[in-house]
Amino acid sequence: MNNLVLASSSTEAASLEDARTRLAEAAGTVLTLGGNLVAAATNPAGEELAQADQGALVDFAEMELLPLAAALAGAFQTADLSDDSLKLVASLATAHSTRLVSATKELEVQEYPVNMVHAGGRLQEAVAVFVDQASELVLPALAQNPGVTLSQVLPAHTATVATASEVPAQGGCACGGHDEPGLSELDTRVIPHAIRHATIFGALEGLTTGRGILLVANHNPLPLLAQLEQRAAGKFTVDYVENGPELWKLSMVRN
Repeated sequence: MNNLVLASSSTEAASLEDARTRLAEAAGTVLTLGGNLVAAATNPAGEELAQADQGALVDFAEMELLPLAAALAGAFQTADLSDDSLKLVASLATAHSTRLVSATKELEVQEYPVNMVHAGGRLQEAVAVFVDQASELVLPALAQNPGVTLSQVLPAHTATVATASEVPAQGGCACGGHDEPGLSELDTRVIPHAIRHATIFGALEGLTTGRGILLVANHNPLPLLAQLEQRAAGKFTVDYVENGPELWKLSMVRN
């Protein structure tokens, strides 16, 4: 799909890609934070850690995801909604914003680890659907609407991941198995190529000190590692667990 055709200008096309990247990074962070919560909740002595991970996920949702969803929904107030299909997209954006608020509040009030995990899973599901439909429907609709300047729609990026739970995870996220103890598996083969690196960087951003992911790829991810060195030199310890020729697995742990 050519975003220069979809967008109202080349500037809007660039803003569209920037917005998609930001959404992919947010989705990756939520994936890791959700995995942290599951790991803590399945640890017999991890109730306090689960509460910290619950708070980290809620905080990230409130600081990054909810403002993003609200901004996208609010952008349609200045858009030309004469087209019925655009009205449907506007309604979709509002529904996603409402659902994310509800899922975040539900997670926030849980007191027991097992309930935290269930509520966290529902929030992750809501985020996955939101990111997918925002990237493929909502953002393109805004980018091609002359009444909207997409570069001015998204709020400033202020979210940071809490560092209270700085111990290795003992479990994983919903995205796969666990070949290495304490590492949640992130299978890059199931992530669309266009947002793969952004999703991975978001997942790494969600790690606290001592926690890591097991990155699975069908090629040696040297370009990714070069980008990681540029973005976060010395912040992660990377070791090859499996080095081809058909499958590559890398342990990536935050220092």
